[in-house]
Amino acid sequence: MLVRDRKSFMLGLAMAISFGCVFAALFMPWYGNGRCAFEASDDLFNSISKGSTHYIGQLREQNKAVENTSVAVTLEYSSKEVAEQAALLLSSVGTVTIKDAKALEYNGSLGAMLSEAITDSDKAFYNDEATFMKKYGMLPKVAMYRWWQTLTETEKSLKRQELFAEAVVVNAVMVRGVEVGYNYFGIEPRKASTSYGILTFALVFYVLYTLWWGYALFFLCEGVGLAMKGGSKKEV
Repeated sequence: MLVRDRKSFMLGLAMAISFGCVFAALFMPWYGNGRCAFEASDDLFNSISKGSTHYIGQLREQNKAVENTSVAVTLEYSSKEVAEQAALLLSSVGTVTIKDAKALEYNGSLGAMLSEAITDSDKAFYNDEATFMKKYGMLPKVAMYRWWQTLTETEKSLKRQELFAEAVVVNAVMVRGVEVGYNYFGIEPRKASTSYGILTFALVFYVLYTLWWGYALFFLCEGVGLAMKGGSKKEV
């Protein structure tokens, strides 16, 4: 390979090497609690996104529409152990009947069921592991997954009974309560307004670092004589 423009080539090479050194440093466990930069930034953005996903108040308002609705739903699970754990969630808010090894029947207030799911979602959102262990003898993420399975089956059963308005409320609690509690358990919520400094730095660094690599390639290509030129149009 012939170097046509030594100055451009050396500049590009220096930029590429320094880019690689910074890239390697980003993988080092130097960013708190043994994390690399990518893990630290992932935790930061997860914390900020968690701070804007607390829908418990809205879900309690929605749940008022079904608080006096009595239902009888059949719930099917993947195993006897899962069914027994789900029965623990429901035992305090209605009548739970074991139909077979993998199925339950719940008779009671739909509002009471959803209220319990909302309360547990709130506890999981705030990382309250002790409450789950005392209440169910289950880790929070296990209990929340059982709630997700239970509400999924409840929604299906309600739709089979053509109780579509009720199924919509169940889906809202499942998506905006249970899933949020499960996905964000263990993460401390932060507001973007209190982290604008690190957010600004991360975004500016990302843009500059991307340009850094782009210009390194540009100067390397220019140094070896590779350049893009506009084509000339020939008139026939």
